[in-house]
Amino acid sequence: MTEQAKCTIGTSVMQNGLVIGELYDLAFPETTAESNDTSSQNNSGGVKTTCVGWIENAPMSFKVFYTGSTAQETLRTAIYDRDFDTWTVVMPMDFGNNVSYAWSGQISKCTLVADGSAPAYLDMEVTVNGRISTYTTGAAGLTSTFFSIEDDDANSLTPSPAASASVYEYDVETYSNSVSVKITPTATAGTIYVDGTKVGTGVASSAITLNSGIGAVTMVSIAVTDINKAPKIYWIRFRIGTTAQPQP
Repeated sequence: MTEQAKCTIGTSVMQNGLVIGELYDLAFPETTAESNDTSSQNNSGGVKTTCVGWIENAPMSFKVFYTGSTAQETLRTAIYDRDFDTWTVVMPMDFGNNVSYAWSGQISKCTLVADGSAPAYLDMEVTVNGRISTYTTGAAGLTSTFFSIEDDDANSLTPSPAASASVYEYDVETYSNSVSVKITPTATAGTIYVDGTKVGTGVASSAITLNSGIGAVTMVSIAVTDINKAPKIYWIRFRIGTTAQPQP
């Protein structure tokens, strides 16, 4: 064996273009096949034989820390819509060319657990309707100039490290009175989603509200998807700083 196993911290689940954050206890769908007895009197050597029949996929399950965000409230209530969504499990970005698994499914369980013993979380299950597709070639991802950020007062904000196609985690310090940010992504191929909403290349996203208070953190994802390829996912960690926006 010439390769080492890699840590799966950073595995993501996507519902359509929305990257679901703060994920834990992910259980990939278990696939089993029905086994049917095909033995007959003239089997060679009198050995029983079987034939695989129906294939059954158990649901995917995961937990996600509950923050009360609009996106999470939508996730919590979507079970009533019975919508079929494209669900994708994306392995961490350091898995070579990326690996992802995708299928069509419905939310079949969504329980808000808030018993006071730990942070509140959503206990989720998603059905698997049909074959699970595997993709081992990554989407092209962001391309130069990658992305830019400005706050609600049109101040440009600088990520650390500098924006790049091959860096997937960033920190951005905002002004103490920044309320929201807009992100302008660039990709020459595929479809871009900023915080789960489709955005055209070179076009600013809608305003993304930041958690308020010095030191407060807001995580925002940029996902680039392409047909029959593993998505590229970039995370930006916005932290409210101590300096107020500059006055004109």
